[in-house]
Amino acid sequence: MLAKSVIEPCITSDSCLSYLLYRLPWDSKISEIAFRFRVNVSDLLAANSIDLNQPNQILPEKSFVKVPVSCSCVDGIRRSLSTHYTIGATDTLMSISEVYGGLVSAEQIRSANGIDAQHTLASGQSLAIPLPCTCFNNSNNGAASVYMSYVVQGGDALTRIAAEYDVTISNLENINGLGQSQIYPGDILAIPLASCSSANLNWYNESLIVPNGSYALTANNCIKCGCRPTDLSLDCSPSEIVDKCSHLQCKNSNLFIGERHENHTTSGCNVTACIYRGHLGGKIFRSLVNSTDVKCLGNQNQLAGSSMESPTSSYMAPYLSPSPLLSPSQYSHSAKTNSLGVLLNSSYANRHIINQGDGLSDGYGSEPNELRSPSNFDNDTSRR
Repeated sequence: MLAKSVIEPCITSDSCLSYLLYRLPWDSKISEIAFRFRVNVSDLLAANSIDLNQPNQILPEKSFVKVPVSCSCVDGIRRSLSTHYTIGATDTLMSISEVYGGLVSAEQIRSANGIDAQHTLASGQSLAIPLPCTCFNNSNNGAASVYMSYVVQGGDALTRIAAEYDVTISNLENINGLGQSQIYPGDILAIPLASCSSANLNWYNESLIVPNGSYALTANNCIKCGCRPTDLSLDCSPSEIVDKCSHLQCKNSNLFIGERHENHTTSGCNVTACIYRGHLGGKIFRSLVNSTDVKCLGNQNQLAGSSMESPTSSYMAPYLSPSPLLSPSQYSHSAKTNSLGVLLNSSYANRHIINQGDGLSDGYGSEPNELRSPSNFDNDTSRR
């Protein structure tokens, strides 16, 4: 029986962030996995919420790792063609397919590279590896989502996969064009991952989407943004990994981006926060926002990063199915707190920069659809 996978038609030249859920065929360093898929190590660390300083950590075989790829429109369908493999002396198309955990078949590799059925592979030759991906406008029933390709393992059931990713069975069926809930080993499913988006945050010159459980760097790596799982909102603060970053402190305030000041009142808690508003030409836009909460967070304030799991967390383990292994060839009444406290790193794979023009009159106002100069962000005290 031929394996099935969803194919998304496309007509534009845009691309999106997409994930592959890769089951390690053997023990591998994170840096080795990154090289295998030709992705940036920091992007791989970000996708799996692993600290930047862990590129050489060894992950055991059968672990699942999220691999971020750029999903492009190629010949009218969504595919990722950024991965290349250099042929070794004993390699076959089948053994190369097994290196990628069933995400691509030998026949797909053959077709993508125009290899004749009788052609002998030449050692040292570079092959394009066509990997599955989907965009679907980064939306799932109107909610921000990044899609992940998953190879069905022996013993898997759609009910189990749906429960694992907090989606409904019917949702998975609709996305993947399944007439029924029956799936088979080798099938490739597109799974929507709930994500945090900047779409309604009035950011200037930028659009950012971060899957739940991941993080991203932006503004020339000066700002780090994590996805808060409790309400799927972005938490951004200085990355602290770049020495020369300016415009991080809100004007007329001692607060830096990502920090908040709380004042307890009889009716609740008055909060002033310094928030990130985007960037342009090396300048970081930020503004003060006043709000009223039911109660002050105080010592109960949880950093967005505290929810990000370690490399030994469940998603790094073979939680779906132990199928046979494919072989290779984180106060008081008045408090100042930081909203994101872990070391985060990423680059292009977790963000899609949108050029909205260089005119400084094209900023965003305090209302969702109001336009104003982004320079006002430096003096802005608005309510949300």
